Amino acid sequence: MRRPGFTLIEALISLSLSLFIAAAGVEIFARAERAFLRLKTREEAGQAALAALDRIRIDLLHSGRGLSDEVVLGLFEPVEVIGGELRTTTLETTLRLAADAQAGDTRLSFVSTSDVTAGQRITLRQGLAGEIRTVARVMTGAVLVDAPLGQHYVRDATVVSLLELVTYFRDSASRILRRRVNTSPAQPMLEDTAAVEWGLDSQAHLVRIRLEPDIQGVHPHDATVFLKNPALAGRSEP
Repeated sequence: MRRPGFTLIEALISLSLSLFIAAAGVEIFARAERAFLRLKTREEAGQAALAALDRIRIDLLHSGRGLSDEVVLGLFEPVEVIGGELRTTTLETTLRLAADAQAGDTRLSFVSTSDVTAGQRITLRQGLAGEIRTVARVMTGAVLVDAPLGQHYVRDATVVSLLELVTYFRDSASRILRRRVNTSPAQPMLEDTAAVEWGLDSQAHLVRIRLEPDIQGVHPHDATVFLKNPALAGRSEP
């Protein structure tokens, strides 16, 4: 007569089946977790690319804002693509001369220089003439510019604009798309990029953008921005 319970062979078989089922469950869970992480990475990469495109679009639409006369005079280009960089220029603030500026001067006196930093550009405009200079040094109530002025500027008849330059570029070493404002440190906008491309059609006032995340399953993101600001409207070809 057989005693109640399992034989050694039955116990070993049961244990083997339990281990097989447990191992299969662990493998299924691990695969599901890896699939979830891949989908999450793709989703986050896609959202990051869209956020970067939105930030670029905003900067492009603001390019030349408040500087229509300076753009028409040809003092600078509101949007440029140079050496793989996308650059936009807009008005940061206006400055007030504290005294007339003479032709040949490199030291300009202002009522306040609290908003100015070395490396920024300024435009001086009086009537239908003007010029652009880069700030080499900032002092209390004055700045030194990189080149002598070409003409005389009357304090109360001159418009002085402090420009804000925004630069987008891809750091090839880290594969990060970065954004820099004036001379401040560049901030990361999009990580793990395989390529970043800019295209500028100056006659049609169109900028084409292509961001390619270096993540499997994430498609490139493209955008075309029409530059509708008043400054560029004044540059339309006849």
